[in-house]
Amino acid sequence: MIKKILMTVLLLAPTSLFAQKVAHFNFNDVIQAYPEFQTAQKDLETMGQKFQKDLTDMEKEIQTKFDKYQKEVNDSTPANIRQRREQELMDLRDRYTQAQQDNQQAFQQAQQQKLQPIYVKIGDAVNAVAKEGGYVLVVDRTSATGPALYLNETLSTDVTKQVMAKLGISATAAAATK
Repeated sequence: MIKKILMTVLLLAPTSLFAQKVAHFNFNDVIQAYPEFQTAQKDLETMGQKFQKDLTDMEKEIQTKFDKYQKEVNDSTPANIRQRREQELMDLRDRYTQAQQDNQQAFQQAQQQKLQPIYVKIGDAVNAVAKEGGYVLVVDRTSATGPALYLNETLSTDVTKQVMAKLGISATAAAATK
């Protein structure tokens, strides 16, 4: 009798291992429909446009001063005046380069500050859906296209709508982003 029970357990154990629930979701659909992401994107776009305008204004200033330098400085211009004007142009160029670097760094920091909490919320929503649905694995469908991972979506449950629901994204908002 014990042998029969043991044999039954051994035969059923492999099938229970294969019965693990797997799900997938589309990260891009979720994030594009998420209002907080849309707000962050608009804020970052506004910041980028401001930075670009500042750099364009600096470029115009440099060009104006360079044109003035070319008109005013000639062979008869004293060396000290020529050197001073050239130094002004080099200082402007250095300011421009520094502003470019500062803007890029500020933009990256703002991007990190605005997007990281959104990624955390999406991760939390995916974890909640996984726990509620009893899924042992939830895969982002968009990242499953790499050579190391294949996702057979017919054997997996699409939980994109559940993740969106956890984030408070309505079906109409999700449809509007497509």
